[in-house]
Amino acid sequence: MPDVSIVIVNYNTREPLRRCLESIRSQRGSLDIQVIVVDNASKDESAAMIQQDFPEVMLIEPGRNTWFSGGNNLGFAQAQANVIYILNADTRLQPDGLQTMLAYLKAHPNVGAVTCRMEYPKGGLQQTCSRVPQYVDLVLGYTFLGVLLQGWRNRRRHVMWYTGWERNSTRSIEVGPGSNLLCRRDVIQRIKGFDERLKLYFTEDDLCKQILDAGYELHFVEGALLLHEERASTSQVWRLASYIYFEDLLTFTRKYYGAAQAVFLRALIVPTRLVMNIAQRWRGERASL
Repeated sequence: MPDVSIVIVNYNTREPLRRCLESIRSQRGSLDIQVIVVDNASKDESAAMIQQDFPEVMLIEPGRNTWFSGGNNLGFAQAQANVIYILNADTRLQPDGLQTMLAYLKAHPNVGAVTCRMEYPKGGLQQTCSRVPQYVDLVLGYTFLGVLLQGWRNRRRHVMWYTGWERNSTRSIEVGPGSNLLCRRDVIQRIKGFDERLKLYFTEDDLCKQILDAGYELHFVEGALLLHEERASTSQVWRLASYIYFEDLLTFTRKYYGAAQAVFLRALIVPTRLVMNIAQRWRGERASL
């Protein structure tokens, strides 16, 4: 049995994916690693690159875009290890990072998933990890009410994003990034993986909330580092990604805070969506795959 199964969902990110797979190959050390890539009908020959240059990788080609949630669930179904590493295609493992997280997870049976420090390739900390957003956070964060009530919004943001913590110490968190989450396989199976009603966004909020609700903790582990280019896929289709973002926001709201609250939020975000759509059209950003 492998020590860890790494699941990567790819969509038209061939070169970042190549760098990611090379980093896994170079950093595996003594670990037995199963690597699974789910390619969501990429048009940039990502699949051919994997087949030619990384024959050790299990390639899954569903023949359509199953999005982030669906793609990961396909990968989970093929995972053989007791630990599953959910990893973005635009990340790169750094020395001993995976080993550090695996050792921590093994030593803390009450922890269902862990993550670690993430930086941009050219340096600079990424402010990952947060608390689970409450309904008031969604209203203040995505509607004009947040502009009118900036003080309240900013105070809640400071709490939600752990302001003052430089991601340099081990601690309990509520939500880890979906680009870098090492999970126990039995926990993933217990919560039935990702909710596929959420395509791209709020997926980690939902998954981590389910892990917490199942009685496990989530921890940030100091001493491990992952490089992350960020948004390699969604930057290709910003207008479509923005549309999905708001739809996922409403789906998350409906799931945890009720249908009436989702309807109210939908009405409140109309001005925000209109302004963003106009700006994106003016910049000539793509609206389809």
